[in-house]
Amino acid sequence: MSFFLRTICVAMLALSASAATYTLANERMKAEFGDRGLVAIEDLSLKTTFHFTQDDFSLAISDLSVNAQNLPPGEVLSEKNRLSYHFSIAAYSLNVTYELRPGWRFVTKQLLVTAATGSSFRVKDLVVANFALTESAMETYVPKSRRPDLETKDYGAFLRFAGRRGLFALVQNPFAKFAGHKNQFTLSYSPEMDWKAEYGPFTSDRLCIGPYALTGIRLAARMTPEWKLHTADSAEGMEPGEIEAVTECVRAFLVYRPQKPLRFFVGWCANDYQIDVGTPAGRAEYKRMIDRAAEMGAEYVLFAPANSAVSRREDSADDWSWEYVLWLGLGQKIRKGEWDPKSGAIPPSVQEMLDYARAKKVKLAAYVYPVLPFSQNREWLVTGSKFHTKKQNASLGVRSLQDFLIENLQAFYHRTGIGGYAFDYTFLWYEGTSRYAQWWGWRRVMETLRDKIPDIAIDGRQLYQEYGPWSWLAGSYPHPTGTDEQPESFVPFPDLHFDRVSADRQRYTAYRYRNFEFAPSEIVPGFIGHQSPRMIDDDNMPTTSFRARDWDYLGWKYSLLSSIATAGWNNVLNMIPARDPEEYKNFSAADKQWFRKWLDWADTNREFLRHTRTILGQPAIGRVDGTTAIVGDRGYVFLFNPNYRHLAAEFNLDQSIGLARKDSFRLKEIYPREGHWLGEFGYGDRVSLPVEGTEALVFEIVPAPATLSQPIIETGSGTAKLSDGILTVTGVQGRAGASEKLTLRLPASSDVKQVKVNGQTQLFALTNNIVAVTLRFAGEIFAHAQQVGTYDPSFTGGTFSANFRIPARIKQQLSARKKAWPIPWTPEDLHTTWLASERLLLYVHIA
Repeated sequence: MSFFLRTICVAMLALSASAATYTLANERMKAEFGDRGLVAIEDLSLKTTFHFTQDDFSLAISDLSVNAQNLPPGEVLSEKNRLSYHFSIAAYSLNVTYELRPGWRFVTKQLLVTAATGSSFRVKDLVVANFALTESAMETYVPKSRRPDLETKDYGAFLRFAGRRGLFALVQNPFAKFAGHKNQFTLSYSPEMDWKAEYGPFTSDRLCIGPYALTGIRLAARMTPEWKLHTADSAEGMEPGEIEAVTECVRAFLVYRPQKPLRFFVGWCANDYQIDVGTPAGRAEYKRMIDRAAEMGAEYVLFAPANSAVSRREDSADDWSWEYVLWLGLGQKIRKGEWDPKSGAIPPSVQEMLDYARAKKVKLAAYVYPVLPFSQNREWLVTGSKFHTKKQNASLGVRSLQDFLIENLQAFYHRTGIGGYAFDYTFLWYEGTSRYAQWWGWRRVMETLRDKIPDIAIDGRQLYQEYGPWSWLAGSYPHPTGTDEQPESFVPFPDLHFDRVSADRQRYTAYRYRNFEFAPSEIVPGFIGHQSPRMIDDDNMPTTSFRARDWDYLGWKYSLLSSIATAGWNNVLNMIPARDPEEYKNFSAADKQWFRKWLDWADTNREFLRHTRTILGQPAIGRVDGTTAIVGDRGYVFLFNPNYRHLAAEFNLDQSIGLARKDSFRLKEIYPREGHWLGEFGYGDRVSLPVEGTEALVFEIVPAPATLSQPIIETGSGTAKLSDGILTVTGVQGRAGASEKLTLRLPASSDVKQVKVNGQTQLFALTNNIVAVTLRFAGEIFAHAQQVGTYDPSFTGGTFSANFRIPARIKQQLSARKKAWPIPWTPEDLHTTWLASERLLLYVHIA
């Protein structure tokens, strides 16, 4: 950016702007400019043009206030994809630059201020946009940031016009403020930030403005808390087209450009801080974790064990005494200036773990708190924050701290050979510099690190997730659950299995990231498994072995599918069966293969997953939620039922789920009954699919064939063949005790005299080349989350009674499970509902 500005200053063309017009255009839109900025935006697909009668700006720098309305027309430089207006004001050079790059459906505007060499100034206030349109908006919707207590404000605004047309406008930071009415609006923010000429030009955050199509569909303005029964929010929020328009705008500026999905194992979710790798026994235990993580497909391991050879918990400088596990255990020494990332010798206990991970083809990731009171420079130290018990921290609003972190994070990465970082304790609320300056400083650190090391993995934790999409451009993803992931940190969906609790929480968070904070699929975080509870009571976090045995034998598949369904580009592994020797030994080859199969599936289908969208609304008690991933009228649908009773998922096969071609489609189940066909439907048909309680349902959508040479199954499973009037179907499966309809579509003019299913002759009906057979499967119905009694939504208290019968096959199944997972449970284990899975538990599901 600084090079571009220097080019402007040297080679600026002093063109007469009195009556000149200029154009920026790409394959999607055209923007026209006059002598004072933007005059029109034309959207080629919408065949509509928005006209502007005013495009101004203003800024306050130190003691100077500048208003575009008081300036003469500027000198203009027109380049490919870019147009700039140049002004000389007092001791400053000011450029107003517009861009329209290929593929964009929006135009951007930036202010660039350059001061004389050796000078400095303070940027107080910026009004990047002061627009007036010829046409008045019928209504305006302003999406707000989630945490105004952090002084964040507006994510921009959506202006809705007649003819189902819209125009979004935003500034790329969470501190912007929108003000406007009908046909005039401003977007402004107050950096309150000191700047030196030696830094290069001060560059404002971009204004983005672009058109979109309205659908008439309004989503809820707020989400129902996950532990409450879902009730429709009467307040209307954004439209799907608005969310999509801004999400595409965010995607255009991603600094992180992954080529394939990320696989990242978080060691602390298995309470790895309880392991002391300063001892041979601790290193052996951690190597077992690395072995299992590699077997399950992880490529990165967030490494945060204790290491008594290099650090002590009681010397930690953070509020929660976690510093002893930072920077591979070297964090305390780095803060004190006792170990230099550029030249310090790597301790043998650390080097051994680095070498072992490398041999297993995984890379360690270091856990880092950026705002600890590093002793190298008192300039960045702050004291007396109401948010901390410790007296000192460091402020990211101070450029010297930013430079220190950029330099040392790179040096540590190259010296140790790690694969990335997990950043936590990234607080931006200290006195001395503005909240914006601290936010901008952390963004500078992240984006510089990504620029210097493009392939680095960056796991984002507190409070990274609270500042919105323009904070996330360089990281791999924000926090997977929106808060600390241990059970003590949130009030969850009620469930017996904590893998499902965490999965429901992750889908809930991913829904918010997508539909309220415009996160593209590439940076939406997944979460597989759970973090074990790490508190014995409110004040006691055990630092020796606690909850090492915690694998959720019955919940993990639901969790894995949930992560891929909502965030398949970032599959974050958590609790794995590794620390406990019995769990490690008994985790079967089949389960390892199933786990890897789905991670590989995400890699293979990554372009489908890039187009993931939510359907059926937010995850909530009392309903089914889901996502689709469709490209070119084929793709995948994931449905989840977090309730302990059967519910139906209902949706239309149309553009609302990502389909475009008005044709017929077949639905093929992938999970839980792989190869089971759910039916053939036409475009626009209403589909209703039952989903078992606490279960996932995954199916593929494929175009139906126009002609047939052999019969195909429309509903049911198996393989069909028609020969000499005999229709033979083999490999048909169904649920015990259920009556299910098997339907098949035949080639035109087929003659069927007899139908055999799994070797048995069946009665059938033939209508318009469709054969229908009703099958009754032996046994009694009893599902894995069998509903007892009848759900009555009007029930508010009193007595509930119901009878149920446990079929003999369930006892046999539990006995077989005990043999397959023969863990010697302790009395304490038996108090945990997701352990000892050979038990049959009766559970009253209450919200």
